[in-house]
Amino acid sequence: MIDPNLEPLLILQEADLRRKGMEQRLALLPKEMDAIIARRDKLNASTAAAAELLKKEELAVKQCENEIARLTAESQKLQQQSAQVKKNNEYQAMLGQIADNKRKIGELEETLLEKFDKVAELRENAEKVKRANAMELRSARTEFEELLEFSKTVKAEIARAIADRPALAANVSDDMLTTYNRLLKSKDGSAPLTKLDNGCCGNCHMRVTMQTANELSKGKIEHCDNCQHLLYADQE
Repeated sequence: MIDPNLEPLLILQEADLRRKGMEQRLALLPKEMDAIIARRDKLNASTAAAAELLKKEELAVKQCENEIARLTAESQKLQQQSAQVKKNNEYQAMLGQIADNKRKIGELEETLLEKFDKVAELRENAEKVKRANAMELRSARTEFEELLEFSKTVKAEIARAIADRPALAANVSDDMLTTYNRLLKSKDGSAPLTKLDNGCCGNCHMRVTMQTANELSKGKIEHCDNCQHLLYADQE
């Protein structure tokens, strides 16, 4: 005669293992969410870095333009003042300063042309990075929202499973339930009740004794001789 605890135990175990699986999945969600947040921060940092490079180069252009304007204004002022200078040495010094300013302006204008090209390159790159990262950010945001929704769903299912468990457990005898619950708490997460497979325990895969095999063939639930898990045999 098949042990009356067998079918209720199998039903209870299926529900318990499913709940444990959901709890394990739920435990992984914070790490996955943290990874998405880290990815988001990295993308934002990448966009900001590209924009900062452009900003620095634009500032360098502005400084270069300001220096050209300063030297130009200084040369114009010296040109005006030179008409009023009577001493030759002062006049020559002013002309020398004007010539030196002209040389500096020429060098700055060459530098400015190079910086214009650099600004155009950095602006194009900043826009490219911003567009690419914006797509990645939208994807990351969607993933994060999906995980949040998934978390709510899983928590609700776990709550229902916990609420439904007493009714399932009530169909199992107290002694058998105590043993089953103890095995369920095993750290390896294995099923407390497992089927005999070709004379071997379905949990530890060790061959059971002849006596245990005989008892199992009668429809009884027995302990594995090696791992002590609950065993049953397929009566067919």
